[in-house]
Amino acid sequence: MKFNWRVLVAALILVGAVIWGADSLRTRSYSGNDLSFVAGGGTITVINASDAEVPGQLVSSRAFAVTSDQEALSGRSATEGTGRDTSQLFEFMLPAGTSTFTVLRGTDVNFVATSDTSLEASAEPLNSNDARTTLIVMIIAVLGSLFYMSSANGHRWMSVARRTKAADDAASKKAEQENFKRMFSSDKS
Repeated sequence: MKFNWRVLVAALILVGAVIWGADSLRTRSYSGNDLSFVAGGGTITVINASDAEVPGQLVSSRAFAVTSDQEALSGRSATEGTGRDTSQLFEFMLPAGTSTFTVLRGTDVNFVATSDTSLEASAEPLNSNDARTTLIVMIIAVLGSLFYMSSANGHRWMSVARRTKAADDAASKKAEQENFKRMFSSDKS
């Protein structure tokens, strides 16, 4: 039996697509006093367990907007610095309790907050459109890999289904012929 390297490559693509898709779509969690993480371009939820507001900021190299049900957490980034040191910054105060906000039109946004008490944060790295696109690409890669592996093996798994269907078709044709013979043989009597 000859080893088929093409099937192995297709299987590796399939596994890689599943791992990439799952990693791209998973929510990331963070906790601590000094939070600094890449938030991506999706929804961020922060739990401030203290009674005081905590200063925070979102930083990126490109302009972005932030939307939230809480007015203090909505707005647009502002340009900071000059020349090569230019960045986009959105500063805010995190109120006590749970705060949720969504980054719009931004992909490489970093969240930064420092507090005396521990903060808990979770970030969805992709917005809904990017998540849908990632899911579609992953599904296409998986289905394409499965079809290629099936094709490379001559679609042998389908032969079982074909034989069963062929046997069913033959049995139904034989039953039709028997009925036809009975109908015309009874008319001659």
